[in-house]
Amino acid sequence: MTLKERIYRLKDGKILFRDSFPEFQDEYVGNVYSELVKEGVLVRLSQGVYCKPIQTRLGPLYPSVDELITAIAKHDHATIMPTGNTAMHQLGLTTQVPVNYEFLTNGAARRLVVGNNTVTLKHGVAGNFAFRGKMLPVLHQALRAIGKDNVSNEMEDRIASLIYQNPEPNSYRHDLGLLTQWEREIVEPIYKKCNEQMD
Repeated sequence: MTLKERIYRLKDGKILFRDSFPEFQDEYVGNVYSELVKEGVLVRLSQGVYCKPIQTRLGPLYPSVDELITAIAKHDHATIMPTGNTAMHQLGLTTQVPVNYEFLTNGAARRLVVGNNTVTLKHGVAGNFAFRGKMLPVLHQALRAIGKDNVSNEMEDRIASLIYQNPEPNSYRHDLGLLTQWEREIVEPIYKKCNEQMD
């Protein structure tokens, strides 16, 4: 079976990389990908990143941003976390859905075009990935985007809900020490109050 035939048989929605078929030479894979892009079978999202979209009567349906980020993290053996408005939206600190999704990665920097959206992966410094838990590093990125003087009472209520739902007792003390002073001044009292309610 040729590479083109194998790709035709792949499940729609599949995300492919230039090295997804290591048994073939890179140049050959690239040529086949280019042919299939012209045929409308594949869509090029970024250099070396393609997808086989689901074809619908309304046009191609692309993988979700979460699916794309999960695939890239696995491929790059990298940690990827949302930043800016993407982090705010993921935590429910804003109702505005991003058009341009932003992430930090300790892998390769990339910019992908997914339909009408862009997904940007910027290389982050090591300190961003020193957290042990899952919620506080994203909250740290969200608070940085919001700014010290713009954290509303509604946002504090949402942070309380997040901490209550994701207490992370084994990593909290360590991760709290990685927040800036003003972030700790917001998060620590909320965490203590949540702990009292949980006891």
